[in-house]
Amino acid sequence: MAAKEKSRLNFNEARYERLLTHLTDYIYTVKIENGKVIGTNHGPGCFAVTGYSSEDYFEDPDLWLRMVHEDDKQMVIDQAEQALKGIEQQPLEHRIIHRNGSIRWVKNSIVLSKDSDGKVKYYDGIINDITQRREAEQLAAVKQQQLIQADKMASLGILVSGVAHEINNPNNFILLNGRFLEKVWEDVYPILQKYFNENGDFVVSGMMFSEAEEKIIRSIKDIGKGSKRIQNIVQNLTEYARKDTGVLSYEVDIKQVVEFAIKIVDNLIHNSTENFILNIDDHLSKVKGNPQQLEQVFINLITNACQSLRGKSNSITLNVLQKDESILCEVIDEGIGIEEENLKYILDPFFTTKRESGGTGLGLSISYKIIKAHGGELKLSSRSGSGTKAEIILPVYNK
Repeated sequence: MAAKEKSRLNFNEARYERLLTHLTDYIYTVKIENGKVIGTNHGPGCFAVTGYSSEDYFEDPDLWLRMVHEDDKQMVIDQAEQALKGIEQQPLEHRIIHRNGSIRWVKNSIVLSKDSDGKVKYYDGIINDITQRREAEQLAAVKQQQLIQADKMASLGILVSGVAHEINNPNNFILLNGRFLEKVWEDVYPILQKYFNENGDFVVSGMMFSEAEEKIIRSIKDIGKGSKRIQNIVQNLTEYARKDTGVLSYEVDIKQVVEFAIKIVDNLIHNSTENFILNIDDHLSKVKGNPQQLEQVFINLITNACQSLRGKSNSITLNVLQKDESILCEVIDEGIGIEEENLKYILDPFFTTKRESGGTGLGLSISYKIIKAHGGELKLSSRSGSGTKAEIILPVYNK
């Protein structure tokens, strides 16, 4: 009977060891004496999670801490110190560096074992690999952020339409009154000029008529020009904010798309550079797609180019050329460029080097997806300090 019992125990131990070996989680035990660690055993499942074997941990007692990600080490140390004092611990999620160099997320749960005096004799920990869960959560967070951003843009479109209406009303008064003043001046000017010729100079609005004449004419014209400019800006914003049908089957004139995008960011261009160069082929084939989405791409690229410039002497060149069965569009700037280590991430959602200045990291990512949906390519080439070239290739529309 004793032999049978021993055989059964050996079988169970072997079964238990096999289970531990194939677990994707692993158990470790920390032995404690007088509040100090005297030994640590890492179960065989540690290899599946960390890439290190039980023997590796036995030979190198500090390995467990060295493999913790630098940014998470302090909270892991704090958890261990609190456990040594007999304070119950909540599970801790942190990063480790796997033996192969990859970063893994783990959940570290600790169960304390105490003697009759309440002193900790040892504690058992279980390490769960939660990398896939964390990646799924991060992806869900990105998707949620994209939905929030999309909702913001939809709200912005509604807001722009409302604001445009509110701006147009007073602007129409300015425009009409400006024209009225222009006609008044045309009628009054000959009388004032005659008086000047017969009686000499006189004061008008705090200055001599000879000086005020040119300024009054210029001011009246500037009122009209400014009001017209407001009218055009409001009209362009209203058109840009109009609801996008999402349809990609329109015949699109790229020249019109580019010219509209330039109108939208005209003020930004004017404030950013004195050297904006536009080269567009006179005869371009149409492309198949959505004009609003393509306008958004060019607005994003031109805006990025403007924001990268270090001074108004730096140039931006926009080329739109026919290349056989493709339309080639290039936005080339003499800006600060992109660091080599950032270039490979530059099209990723929410990656931005302009977080401090309000960058969201969505512009290039969305532009890339739009161009892909149009069957085209968006390529970026850059060197730090040497400017950036954004290249768009779109297939022409063959009916």
